[in-house]
Amino acid sequence: MKMRMLKEADIEDVLGLWNRTVAHDQLTPELLEEKIWDDEDFSRELTRVAVHDNRVVAFGMALVRTGQPVRRGYIKMLTVERKFQNQGIGARILRQLEAGLKKQDVDTVRIAESAPNYLVPGLDPRYTTALVMLQKNGYKRIGETWNMVADMSSRVFDTRDEEQQLAAKGFEIRRALMADDADVQRFLTEHWPAWKHEARRSMLNYPISLHLALKDGRIVGFAAYDCNNYNTGWFGPMGTLEQYRRAGIGRVLLRRCLNDLKEQGHRHATIPWVGPIAFYLRHAGAEINRVFYRFEKKILR
Repeated sequence: MKMRMLKEADIEDVLGLWNRTVAHDQLTPELLEEKIWDDEDFSRELTRVAVHDNRVVAFGMALVRTGQPVRRGYIKMLTVERKFQNQGIGARILRQLEAGLKKQDVDTVRIAESAPNYLVPGLDPRYTTALVMLQKNGYKRIGETWNMVADMSSRVFDTRDEEQQLAAKGFEIRRALMADDADVQRFLTEHWPAWKHEARRSMLNYPISLHLALKDGRIVGFAAYDCNNYNTGWFGPMGTLEQYRRAGIGRVLLRRCLNDLKEQGHRHATIPWVGPIAFYLRHAGAEINRVFYRFEKKILR
């Protein structure tokens, strides 16, 4: 069995392989393109495919996120054809990717959670073979996180009355404009730098998929969608400055985004990597639908 780097000609094989083996995270051609070649940190040297009888039977991709305080690598995607599982192929690809990351001076490696461009925020434990392989190869569980899903089919997200109440208190709620880009980037640089890329991605959508809250002309809160896993009903990120929380800004921004997603034809919205579970339950009727284990491995140099 031959191991080599990924080629663009492999895309159909990789797509078929992925959708046969990764049952809970199916991909369209467009979404696979977004996860691989559209990732600004994509490196062909950090990809591997295993080829048997001129067919791709295993695929792995790693990357290093630039601009992080910790030099961290990510195993972003990894899968093996079912009949070739439990033969050491996945572990072999994993070791080769780790060796490539080591050459780039990473301190730690994590699984899947390669924000801002990621498919899932960890490992779904239903992929039991992958879970066992990671544990055998030195990965330690460092926590867990959740995705929530909001069923929007029977909910109305009319925020006009709430926006009028906020306006009486001096808050302006509106969709972002291209002219806001510099202000949005400055705001996020100061308060949520990890979300700058996703906010910039939202400015490229039509209509712009970013809603803002302003007071005295200054941004105090934001919410976005379609910044990652485009056109799948993916919500986030969002944030409101601490001194303005509990004023109702967050729920208005959330509902404006969900209303946009509903008008796009989505019945469900995914709210990934959730912190405030109670907030989304209360204001969107969202419920936890998936749990992910977070894994990390220290790299010794």
